[in-house]
Amino acid sequence: MIAGELRYAYFGTGVFAARCLELLSEWRMPSWVVTSPSMASRGRNAPVRSPVGELFSGGGTWSGIPLVESANASSDEAVLDLNKNARVDFAFVVDFGQFIKEPLLNAKGRIGCLNIHPSRLPCYRGAAPIQRALMDGAAEIGVSVFKLGRGMDSGPVLLQEKLAVGPYEDFGSVRERAAVLGVEAFIRLVSKTPVEEWSFVPQDDALATYAPKISSEEERIDWSATARAVSDRVRALSPRPGAWTTLKGKRLLVLSARPEEGAAKDRASPGELCLCGGNPRVASSDGFVELITVQPEGKKPQPASAWKNGLRMRVRECLE
Repeated sequence: MIAGELRYAYFGTGVFAARCLELLSEWRMPSWVVTSPSMASRGRNAPVRSPVGELFSGGGTWSGIPLVESANASSDEAVLDLNKNARVDFAFVVDFGQFIKEPLLNAKGRIGCLNIHPSRLPCYRGAAPIQRALMDGAAEIGVSVFKLGRGMDSGPVLLQEKLAVGPYEDFGSVRERAAVLGVEAFIRLVSKTPVEEWSFVPQDDALATYAPKISSEEERIDWSATARAVSDRVRALSPRPGAWTTLKGKRLLVLSARPEEGAAKDRASPGELCLCGGNPRVASSDGFVELITVQPEGKKPQPASAWKNGLRMRVRECLE
């Protein structure tokens, strides 16, 4: 079978899934799409659609594609009917947030269900591979396209690509580049290699590492960590959900920061705010963290220098 004949379904929910679907649609539109249902959102009157669902809000090229919003796709009658009647050759399952089970898992013949995962599997299996890699200070990650199995991100790998990461690059930037790299690599493969010649390589489970979902507790900055660790946490959580701290009882999101490792701390305690010079700096265990972009509670993101200029500070004020 050649690439031009392939038909696929798409299961996806998050921002990464939506971006991959946009890119895949430039190659070929999906036959049908499944996403998670709309969710209530704080401060909004109406439920918010998933990023994949939002693609369909404007109509246009998506208006003719069947969409199912389901909290349990593997047992949803609408999904099962599409799977039975709207025949496809395989399904992409990307950033979906649900485990795919039978009868969907192996219903697509020799190809089955494919996943675009932003890591070099078996490293960083799980929900937050990019964020965990950035927290670890990784200089290189990757993207894998693999076949889903019953285990979490443990199926055989069809292709892998490396992706270098800049020392100050944040989650949003890496996520975008990973989506482009993964989709382009897949399209390049199918344009040159017939399905009959695709090769799936088993993963070595002994080398597996895991990337669980980021907990709300992990979003809070620990100023007793090293300057590099604080900076890596900030970029791993930017632009959303954002790493946060508090000042005078109010939350402050830190959206970008730079470490000053080994800088003389002048006996500053971790969390102590220094307003000398341009951008504000915060003491860590081994130096300072320069704040670049922040978002005070109830306000929009702004340069940290502008935020600093509006502060009324006491001597040795600390972030917590």
